[in-house]
This record gives sequence, structure tokens and C-alpha cells, in this order.
Amino acid sequence: MLRVRHSKHGLIAARYFIDQTYSRQDTLILDKGVLIQVKKLLLAEPSQLTVSVNLCSDSWINKKFWSWFSVQINDFKLSSKLQFEISEVEFFNHHEALKDVFIIMKKGGSRIMIDNVKCSENLMKLADHQEVCGLKLSYELVHLVDEKTQNQNQIKTIISISNTLNLPVFAVGVETQKELLMLTKLGVAGAQGFYFSEPLEELTQAVFH
Repeated sequence: MLRVRHSKHGLIAARYFIDQTYSRQDTLILDKGVLIQVKKLLLAEPSQLTVSVNLCSDSWINKKFWSWFSVQINDFKLSSKLQFEISEVEFFNHHEALKDVFIIMKKGGSRIMIDNVKCSENLMKLADHQEVCGLKLSYELVHLVDEKTQNQNQIKTIISISNTLNLPVFAVGVETQKELLMLTKLGVAGAQGFYFSEPLEELTQAVFH
């Protein structure tokens, strides 16, 4: 989750410049651990809020993970409060392999948020996926959107299609008021990013206070 601020490119994820080595077993352990903690939290503190979970890429096509998850939701009455985020590329590239995953999610009432949306090309295919509950624009589209007419036009098209599908569109990585104002004008349903808060400061407060 580490982000580094670049003078030209804005906030950059650490994975772009720090080598990461992991195995499928590592990601399986990690994602199981995250969901177990989320389950404990929801059972201990009932809330109307939905918890959004970012799975590792490998877990989406890992049958062992979803077999484990399907057992978990059998005794987990709050699985409808879970929302899983998957990138647009992974969703459409692995669509066939994910069919069983969609069935498991429908059974438990969990939803899917399509993340890192860069274009409108495949969006109409989402009409057949009631488990999808929204879209998140890619950072590339959001960054300096107030200055980039091409990005504005692309976002307009994405929002137009999403309105047809009754799916809200959210902006990620908003860093300036100008970006926020333009995104609001274009019709995004909500936004998040460095402009609203500094995650590391919040983390410090959570750890030391």
C-alpha cells in the first residue's frame, strides 16, 4: 500500500519500482488472514457499512482459496457486507475462469467492484453481472484530469455507459481540488485520494494514539 510522490507522475505504487517476490501459497495465506480478520471485525462490531477487500491477483483464480471461502460463508451471515475489488483487466481476461467465483459470491450475497477502469470498451459486458456494484477509474485517468481533455472525454463515455448499467463510478487517487471539481462536473459518484487525507498520518494516529 506504500505510495511515493513523484514530481511529474504524482503518487506511484511501490510495486512499480520495488521488486516483489511471492508464491501462490504466500498470497493464499495472506488473503485468508485478511478475510478472517474482516470476519472477526464484522461479527464483533455490527454495522451497516460494507467492507471492501482487495485480493491478490492469484487468489481470484485459485480454486483452493474459493473452496475455503465457500466454507467460510456457510456460517458467516454477514458475507453480504463484503465487497471484493478486482482490476478491469483481470476481470475480463479471466472471465471464464471466474464463473465459479461469481456463483459463490451470489450465494453469499457478496459484491464486486471493478477497479482500475481505463476505457469503456468492455463495459457493456457487465450487463450480465448483477454481482458487480460499481466502477473505480484508474489513477491514469484521474491524474491531472482538469488539464487533459482526452481523459475527460474518456471518463464521460465511461460514466454514460455506467449510467445505462445503473453502476456508480468512483475516482481514485484524487490529489487536487481542480481534479475533484472536474470529476464532479463529469458526474463521478464519489472520490478518494491524497486530497482528502494523508493515509500515513492516519496510520500514525491509529498506531500511536
